Amino acid sequence: MIMSAIPNFLTVFRFFLVYPIVISILEQNYHASLFFFFLAGISDFLDGFLARKYSWESRFGKIFDPISDKALVIATLFSLSLVGEINIYVTMFLLSRDLFIVVGVILSSLLLDEYEIKPYVSGKINTFVLIAYLGFIILNVSFKLVPEIFLNFLLIFLLITSVYSSLQYLNNPGRKVISQIFF
Repeated sequence: MIMSAIPNFLTVFRFFLVYPIVISILEQNYHASLFFFFLAGISDFLDGFLARKYSWESRFGKIFDPISDKALVIATLFSLSLVGEINIYVTMFLLSRDLFIVVGVILSSLLLDEYEIKPYVSGKINTFVLIAYLGFIILNVSFKLVPEIFLNFLLIFLLITSVYSSLQYLNNPGRKVISQIFF
């Protein structure tokens, strides 16, 4: 194996961790889900670190890394909602944000001549807070170590970052897309 392929291998590995995470959550085996979720987090950190440090970025990684992250987050969020650990309305709100952004990216790619998909810092912060929130929820149902007030604070911060990042995407490229559709 070529060393520069390690980040891609880690990204694919993280994608395949989605299944055991979902199954272990649905079976309410939270210790196993915490282990798999932790492995996914380590693989996410390592693939990004190695790709940047050694210039091992690839076109595959640029496309599949965010897909892998979204699959992990959406599946974990939905599974925790199904077993009653996350309120379904919170899940619907967070998934609506992602759907809004995906539709926006598709429309931007189709309607704007020089559109380049680029993540905003607000989106990266939102993703980080969402992953932290999911991790703390799993940690809490596993060991009851996380104070409820902390989880509530994290949830409020998550909702704020979700709204802010949505507004940022709506502003750019959203304004350009809207002008292409209606004007």
